[in-house]
Amino acid sequence: MVIYWLFRLTIFLTRPLPLSLGYRLAAIVAQICYYCFHRQRRALNANLARVLDSSDRRAVDRVARRAYRNFGKFVVDFVHFPSMSRQEVRRRLVFSQWTELDDAVESGRGVLIVTMHCGVWDLGAAALASYDYPVHAIVDSFRYPKLDELVHGSRRKLGMDVIPRERVGPSTFRALKHGEILAMLIDTPSAGQTVTVEFMGAPTTVSAVPARIALSTGAHAVPAIVLRGPERDTIIRPLLDFRTARYEPTGDEEQDVWALTTLIMAGLETMIRKYPDQWMLFDHFWPQAGEPATPIAIKR
Repeated sequence: MVIYWLFRLTIFLTRPLPLSLGYRLAAIVAQICYYCFHRQRRALNANLARVLDSSDRRAVDRVARRAYRNFGKFVVDFVHFPSMSRQEVRRRLVFSQWTELDDAVESGRGVLIVTMHCGVWDLGAAALASYDYPVHAIVDSFRYPKLDELVHGSRRKLGMDVIPRERVGPSTFRALKHGEILAMLIDTPSAGQTVTVEFMGAPTTVSAVPARIALSTGAHAVPAIVLRGPERDTIIRPLLDFRTARYEPTGDEEQDVWALTTLIMAGLETMIRKYPDQWMLFDHFWPQAGEPATPIAIKR
């Protein structure tokens, strides 16, 4: 309840400000947070050290501070989300893969867009919905119903169908079988729905759900990130890798889930390596020293 009213107050105070001013203020606050939230900073730096393949603490720290600033800007976008119009989303969108996307959508197989906590992921589905693509987004629910409705209601206003993670069911599969688009995150797996694959040269555990859904529906599985800029902060620039959509199942479900997830993560790895300061995951993504790696297995 307190978070809801703080969120409403933040919206009230920052909505009148120009977006550029909000970004500048957010960058300052983010720098303060970087030095105050020790656990999150250590986890982010550890993740980025592997992405950068560097033991140079100063170099990693520079990228991590940029990631914190980008997260601050993401928060500003999140706060402005309830007041955003479809026209504003369109103005901010830069996208050059319309032909590939249309080919995938028109195939009738459905498109499963798989992304990570990178860039402005929350606006990616809104960008497609603003052009009247049928988009369904799997999201986490908030504990307080009014906050849940405030955030998800604004997403629905922009044309998205919002599906709480705990309510994924037959309707989700039907949407894909009708040739529609489903978007979901892979880097924060739910317990009991995991698979361990190589990412950045080391094993890590991610969600097995995207691969399972794609394999059971025949949908195209497309790894993607939604960049901020990088030339202008306000730009939304989705990058989609359609090569994974050509995966042919072998018939061995467990092997196929592992193999398709591996391909999805390989596509995401290329993007994250190119834009490391836009990956904003503040928990350890790989097992820490002394911790056993999760066995390479799929759990239902």
